[in-house]
Amino acid sequence: MPARPVIVLTGASGLIGQALTKALTHGGYDVRGMKSRTRGPGGMDVASGWIDAGFLEGAEAVIHLSGEPIAQRWTKAAKARILSSRVDGTRLLAATLAKLAHPPKTFLSMSGINRYGVWRSRETVTEASTLSNEGFLAEISAEWESATHVAVDSGIRTVWLRTGVVLAGSGGALQKMHLPFSLGLGGPIGSGQQRLSWIRLGDLVRLIQWTLVHPEIQGGLNAVAPQPVTQRAFAQALGKTLGRPAFLPLPGFAVGLLFGEMGRETLLGDLAATPAKALASGFVFETPDLPSALRAALCE
Repeated sequence: MPARPVIVLTGASGLIGQALTKALTHGGYDVRGMKSRTRGPGGMDVASGWIDAGFLEGAEAVIHLSGEPIAQRWTKAAKARILSSRVDGTRLLAATLAKLAHPPKTFLSMSGINRYGVWRSRETVTEASTLSNEGFLAEISAEWESATHVAVDSGIRTVWLRTGVVLAGSGGALQKMHLPFSLGLGGPIGSGQQRLSWIRLGDLVRLIQWTLVHPEIQGGLNAVAPQPVTQRAFAQALGKTLGRPAFLPLPGFAVGLLFGEMGRETLLGDLAATPAKALASGFVFETPDLPSALRAALCE
């Protein structure tokens, strides 16, 4: 029996990593998780710049998911951790891949739709839209992607997975919203007119798998569902899914008081993105609309 192709994952223990590991293993891959903050076998220690290069030799693809959580108050120290975990880790990984005797064919690295900015209220962005460095999230995404360029220059097919809000009942933003909305305490945030781009975890995993076997996909890839919604519409859809009212507002000034700069960018940011590149290449979403995605996500 031929050996199964090897996929190396960073962030394998996270929300996306766990679901992706299960799907890839079921799909016939040998999935190997790289351990963070360790100098042992299969390890990667960004702080010291050490990585087990031999662990990466001969892999079919490397998928880079790890990074410090965004959802925390952005103190100066937190910002430094968030940026370093993404930029320094990605740069170390990309430089190592470029030097391997048998480098992977594909390098998939997480990014964010905020590569287009944080506030784009008058348009819906695609991969062909202009990029922006406005806002901390945009700065992160820009430097994150730039850190992969040594891999790009060495000829490794590199894809930046520009994700929006990932919907999963088992973790992330949706899990945090479940209790207050179930108690009838949910509702629109700020004006409610700011748009958000989202994707169900199951579709994100399927899109990553699909990207692995579509070599024409390179560069930025909007990993979002094709139907962005306003924050008010999102609140109403979640309330309806749970059978509860969703009218209790959270004023914009309260967002700033409670969450600071992080809340202003993540909760009050206005950015609608569509997955033009994936759709043009034939990817089909299982749950392209928000109501069906919420129902599926809450059951996963």
